[in-house]
Amino acid sequence: MSNFGFPAYGVHCNIWSKYKNSTIIHFAKRSKKLEKFPGLYDNPVAGGQPCNISIKKNLYKEGKEEAGLTSKSLVKAKKSKTIHYIHNYKSKLNSSIIFIYHLQNLNDLNFKNEDGEVDKFVSVEIENIYKILEKNLLKPNAIIPIIDFLILKKSDFISKPTMLELNKIMKSYE
Repeated sequence: MSNFGFPAYGVHCNIWSKYKNSTIIHFAKRSKKLEKFPGLYDNPVAGGQPCNISIKKNLYKEGKEEAGLTSKSLVKAKKSKTIHYIHNYKSKLNSSIIFIYHLQNLNDLNFKNEDGEVDKFVSVEIENIYKILEKNLLKPNAIIPIIDFLILKKSDFISKPTMLELNKIMKSYE
């Protein structure tokens, strides 16, 4: 039996908002009934990539299922990086690729889970994301799109002390 799992592909979309002088990141709290990573925070739109549809159409499909968002809202999501990473899960090395998108919530999107995989949605000021990381409450691969977002936007709204704290926490995930 091989110790290497099959490659997995997925799409992840950060959704963020500006509120007064703060930047807010929106999270989905995964259902406690899920087999993998129950009760952990995740990107509000995230899911596996089927073979028979495009990445963009999968973004729309997952946005509808996970957060009740229409393709009209998600068409404004900006494609960012495609990241390949290897992780250990259940004593197997797994190769994964995620296609990252970022969407600014300009129209007060109302999140509503439609497939039973999300218990609730939570909004966190970007300055406080480290609290979720400190407590290991974030689904492990959800940090990848968040880091991508922080790298793209850090000079816009992240203080140096916060970036130092996030870097310190990220080292503990290694």
